[in-house]
Amino acid sequence: MKSLRVQPLSSTFGVINQYNLMNSHISRKINFKKINNNNINNNNNNNNKNNNNNTIKLLSPSLLSNHNSYQQYNINKFYFNSNYNNIYNNNNNDNNIIFSSFKRSYSTSIIEYIEDLKDNILEKVGNFDNTKKIDREFVLNKGNLNYYFEKISPPKKFSSLPPPPIANQKPHSIEIHNTTINDPYDWLRNLEDPKVIDYIESENKYKDIFMKTQIKPLSKKLKSIFKTVFINHPSDDEIINGFKLIIKDKKLFRQRVSDDNTQLLLSEGDNIGGYNINLRSLVSFKFSEDNSLFSFVTEIDNSENKVCIIKRISNSSSPILDVIKNVSSIEWGKNNELFYSQYDLISRRTHKIFKKTIKNHIKLNEEEFNPSELMIHETNPSNFLDILKSKDNEFLFYMSNCKISTLIYYTKLIENEAVTSNSHKIMLSRVDNLEYYAEHNGDEFYIFANANKGDLNIYKAKDTIENGKFSDLELFISSDIGSMIRDVDMYQNYLVISDLHMFKPRIRIIGKNPETNHFDKSFEKVVTFPQEVIELSMGVNSDYRNNDSFCLSYCTPTENITPIKISLKDGTITKLGESKESGPLVINPENFETKMLWVPSKSDSSIKIPLSIVYNKEAVKFDGNTPCILHGYGSYGAIYNQNYNIEDLFLLNAGFIVARAHVRGGSELGRNWYNDGKLLKKKNTFYDYIDCVEYLFENKYTSSNYLIGRGSSAGGLLMCNVALNYPHYFSGIISQVPFADVLTTMLDHSLALTIHEYDEWGNPNDLEVFNYIKQYDPYSLLDDPKIQSSLKYLPNLYITGSTNDFRVPLWQPLKWVAKLRNKLKSLKSDDSPLVLLGIDDDSGHFGPSDRNSLSKKWSFDLSFIFYSIKKSISKK
Repeated sequence: MKSLRVQPLSSTFGVINQYNLMNSHISRKINFKKINNNNINNNNNNNNKNNNNNTIKLLSPSLLSNHNSYQQYNINKFYFNSNYNNIYNNNNNDNNIIFSSFKRSYSTSIIEYIEDLKDNILEKVGNFDNTKKIDREFVLNKGNLNYYFEKISPPKKFSSLPPPPIANQKPHSIEIHNTTINDPYDWLRNLEDPKVIDYIESENKYKDIFMKTQIKPLSKKLKSIFKTVFINHPSDDEIINGFKLIIKDKKLFRQRVSDDNTQLLLSEGDNIGGYNINLRSLVSFKFSEDNSLFSFVTEIDNSENKVCIIKRISNSSSPILDVIKNVSSIEWGKNNELFYSQYDLISRRTHKIFKKTIKNHIKLNEEEFNPSELMIHETNPSNFLDILKSKDNEFLFYMSNCKISTLIYYTKLIENEAVTSNSHKIMLSRVDNLEYYAEHNGDEFYIFANANKGDLNIYKAKDTIENGKFSDLELFISSDIGSMIRDVDMYQNYLVISDLHMFKPRIRIIGKNPETNHFDKSFEKVVTFPQEVIELSMGVNSDYRNNDSFCLSYCTPTENITPIKISLKDGTITKLGESKESGPLVINPENFETKMLWVPSKSDSSIKIPLSIVYNKEAVKFDGNTPCILHGYGSYGAIYNQNYNIEDLFLLNAGFIVARAHVRGGSELGRNWYNDGKLLKKKNTFYDYIDCVEYLFENKYTSSNYLIGRGSSAGGLLMCNVALNYPHYFSGIISQVPFADVLTTMLDHSLALTIHEYDEWGNPNDLEVFNYIKQYDPYSLLDDPKIQSSLKYLPNLYITGSTNDFRVPLWQPLKWVAKLRNKLKSLKSDDSPLVLLGIDDDSGHFGPSDRNSLSKKWSFDLSFIFYSIKKSISKK
């Protein structure tokens, strides 16, 4: 490896951010519709005013969450869930997949480099379908693990690997609470140190040796399979301000519905302001109210750096008006005023909101801007700014959020009247334990708040409220017992609520009382879904005056994204199409059992833990010998969704049980479920996960020889913890970008976001918090004599990290693995567990996005899983 890009030592540490009562409200999706070439022209004569919300909301796959913002947006044509599957959302005949240019990994041999380069070229040449060449039986064998075991290191013994790399120790200590914390691997935080780079190279080489000597035949076979998977999602054909967005031949168009005139907006590979445009990297995309201008935010690298680009829609190419760096979110006001939030590059904290005005009387190529005007500056390091516009286009909201409170500044948007830096008012005074966001309808604000750390309720207040108190609000709808409001969508005459009732999604539609012209709970319809395990996602639905139907989509572990629409008048569901798939991983959902189990907690008899599972009905014999992968997360109040996942799909075909433990620390059962898994109750997360493991064992779903644990980020912390405390429960564990060094991280005030994270993990400068974190922190646990005595029983471990990860810095997994290896070096080689560390110098926190890298990643992950089970069985 020649060089590593150094990341700022700021971290969100755990990553999937917060309970996020705001997050789902703004997660709107839009499908791109394919069109015929004969409809494409660059005619643009539409500058008509439109009162609808001119917003296309998109989500980058590398933005599962963001401490800078409660809102992220989703491109649904390319990305069908928050995992890595997005690259496969493609019509096999249209050849519309956009591939990243090949980049050689520093640890790849020249032979592998040539093979990968050849594969990459073949992918770019055209329609390359190897489906017929794939042995279908290899994929769909319903539990015959020998089919895979035969391709794992037949001529070599498991102990044939060379000794693993051992990092040097250098004296470093922290004095606190009359205690000395020795941290001899603190030096690994300096990614500019050549010795750190050498250590990273040695870990990657060790992983490569394992791959070549133990699993290469299986990994190669799996990689060839993943390259033949194609998925094409139907469009929901939503019309936004009289237009549809369309992707064709790696170009983004806007088609006017009235006459099919089509305008070219962006092309894949466009160089704008020195940045090459990747359509998959769009974060948000919005039009001015007069439809003459559009702006978009796009990621420019795997470090999640973003820029905002402003263009004018023209008859020919769209002229570039400006490029603004470090932008998180954007909104158009009236009068061609663009508002944008900007983050600090070191801390990644969104701390300023600006306004830029475009003078629309200027001719093309003679554009003039007033200088950007600062609207608001948030100086508190715990708070992050965001921008929202009400759906009726009447108000602009500046939101100042932290983990425990919100402050909203609002300003009225008026035609021909400029917004100034002193025109905003405060909606509610900031108080701890009150998070909220707002919408507007008629003459009222509808405020969605979770007062006193409770679940989200809906309140009302007049739109003239200023510096109000929580007691000034009128309660409109409260979360029922066992229910949690997740998302709210506002229309002129309807209020749509998406909530969870006992962890099962449903839709509530509330109409207006014709006599009062206000929303009335007595005019409510409830829409439920037959699937026991299902994930709903609201569509864009930007037409505020729509009184007909609204779009959303659903998916299950065995059904890919399916767009539907629901009638606002009677709740009737209409399916808009089904995803079409080709390749060897296609499954029939009817052959699989999907259900929600409720696991009794052994630490609290009043608690039952949701455990969602799916498996092939013919493969599971309930004799304890079925392979199983158990995913876990349980932090920041994130709801661990049951999405359609490519890797899980392969495992289901192979006869695995795929399970997710919805442990405390998430919000699956409401705000209290989150509160019971954070701060001084964090250990409940680990207890719940192990309760789920033991439930699977006791009910003969699987056993320790067949169980794989998997988690990422804060879920990686979970995996490292249970590996040390319950090593005999697993054959293997995959811990991706783990937050593995909690204590020393939270003691380090030089990290920009440490103070911000106190609300999740606690402040260890407090002795009680210090002692508590020390009891579960994986890095600290390695100093526990009891843990050290059981290290020889560790399952196989595969730990990952990335040099481009600013959320969980690379030194987190580096330090933990280095310390673990030091503790293991006294063991005999036959007793020493397999520990692999894979460092990626290309992708970020959420892994790779190009097809070739994804195929390699998936094939290695799955090969490691089969290897671990085979090794565990062989020890019987």
